[in-house]
Amino acid sequence: MLATLVDAPFDDADWLFETKWDGYRAIAAVQQHKVQLYSRNEKDFGKDYPAVVAAVENIAHNVVLDGEIIVLDSKKNSHFQSLQNYKTTGKGNLVYMAFDLLHLNGVELQQLTLLERKSLLKDIVAQLNDKRVQYSGHVLKKGKTFFEKARHQQWEGIIAKKTDSTYEEGRRSASWLKIKVTNEQEAIICGFTAPRGSRKKLGALVLGLYDDKQLKYIGNCGGGLNEASLDMLYKKLQPLVQQASPFGRRIKTDMPVTWVKPKLVCQVKFSEWTGDGILRMPIFLGLREDKPPADVHPETPKTVQTMATATAPAAGEKDRVITLNGKKVNLTNQQKIYWPKEKINKGQLVDYYLSVAQYILPHLKDRPMSLHRFPNGIDKPSFYQKDLDLEQTPAWIKSIALHAASTGKDVDYLLCNNEATLAYMVNLGCIEINPWLSRTSKLDNPDYVVMDLDPENIDFKYVVEAALHIKAFLDPYKITTFCKTSGSTGLHIYIPTGGKHSYDTGRLFAEYIARQVNKQLPKSTSVTRAKSARNKKVYLDFLQNSRGQTVASPYSVRPKPGATVSMPLQWKEVNEKLKISDFDIFNSLERINEIGDIWHDIQSTKNDLRKFIRDVEQSADT
Repeated sequence: MLATLVDAPFDDADWLFETKWDGYRAIAAVQQHKVQLYSRNEKDFGKDYPAVVAAVENIAHNVVLDGEIIVLDSKKNSHFQSLQNYKTTGKGNLVYMAFDLLHLNGVELQQLTLLERKSLLKDIVAQLNDKRVQYSGHVLKKGKTFFEKARHQQWEGIIAKKTDSTYEEGRRSASWLKIKVTNEQEAIICGFTAPRGSRKKLGALVLGLYDDKQLKYIGNCGGGLNEASLDMLYKKLQPLVQQASPFGRRIKTDMPVTWVKPKLVCQVKFSEWTGDGILRMPIFLGLREDKPPADVHPETPKTVQTMATATAPAAGEKDRVITLNGKKVNLTNQQKIYWPKEKINKGQLVDYYLSVAQYILPHLKDRPMSLHRFPNGIDKPSFYQKDLDLEQTPAWIKSIALHAASTGKDVDYLLCNNEATLAYMVNLGCIEINPWLSRTSKLDNPDYVVMDLDPENIDFKYVVEAALHIKAFLDPYKITTFCKTSGSTGLHIYIPTGGKHSYDTGRLFAEYIARQVNKQLPKSTSVTRAKSARNKKVYLDFLQNSRGQTVASPYSVRPKPGATVSMPLQWKEVNEKLKISDFDIFNSLERINEIGDIWHDIQSTKNDLRKFIRDVEQSADT
């Protein structure tokens, strides 16, 4: 029984709502403690997931279960990529999540109501008492609230099921509905492009699907491919290479394509379909070994009559309108090229920022923003804008009026507190996001002291050396430091203070650290601002610590070749292997998904600079 895709959640007393688990759908048939574990197209999963077989075979009844093979994280969420990683590493909390019961001790149960089947299933799983087999719970009636929980916890989506529905084997039913939080699509790999830059084996996958029995091109996918997946895909695709394109018409691509037989199916995540049926910003999640290519078709959401609001259809490629935080945001000229060499357009920049919004917004909230606008891309003139034209700005945009001593007038600074405002900023041409170091509640007290390590005609290894010296100098005083790439040429070191100190105190502290490290590294560092005096040296810039100064935020894109990103680092990553080009708009979300948001606690970390001064004075006395 398969679910029908619909476009919105709804409340209904006759329906229940379950988590949409993100893994392999699998039937588990148990007969006298012997198990068959297989997909709906009868692929044997037993040899791939022996741990599931070992758990299911202990069920005390002869049963046929319907469920999902998944890997659960610490928050009880499932991600398809985690299941893919489990296959190669064997690491992860592998679970068979059972959501239906079809047979029990020789009795067919398909004609029982869903609630009756689930009640029996719950008892069977409870009797087993094995964490590797779990019961998929549900809520009744309140689909909208459950969907908001799914959105908040970043599930793939939810499943709505009629409580009195029977089980319709092998059929896509209107009694089971799926409502997605994230857009995902099965796609057929039809070819691959050559690698560019540091990438090996292949560049991007050329994707298609069947539409009216015709193979249709739906775009290229280069995001989400790491070294291991590139190697795996290359090995699987080599035997499938063929001269002719599998598509019925000529496909226009930016790079030459090596065509393959359309045999492999993958899962991708994407932001939306374009007006001409192309996936926008697809990210590779893994291969779908449970799906034959002939079953891969486009899914068009159907409208639910009981829903509160309808989802607007996708807009055209050049302009589109999206709804975020209940606000409509007009996105214009989405095809405009911002990075000519890489052929990266404005729409892709918007998509990146929306994909990392939950991670970047905590670093922007309640901070005045300086808008650095690039209306025609990185190779054309840009300009700074601090003062908003409130008459031309949507009424829902938050701002703060601050007096400018230089002009004697008030300046209306934008505040970026939500996704809608972030999208609005990027649509203005803000490639990079530059917040103040202080918030509106304490404008004269920054939340961090920042050291900007800026190389001038000197190898990047000396930037790394200077950063490690700063950390080594501060560690004995128990000063917690955070490091990120600038996304441009250097590194940024943040020393959180929790708004306890003034800008003047922070700047004096930063200057003291800079001068101490400069004494240790006089040949490779400088504290002099004039470029002529710091040629072939790393400038230890402490002057950013002033009211009104800005620094590119964590996860900000920079207007540099390669669409590089200012990426938070673990200190162990600050070594001779580190490169600015390691992080860009195509791999940053994948990194966050793999290692998490490693700056998640910077807002709650507070260093006491006064204690540091006392400790320094005490060590000087001794």
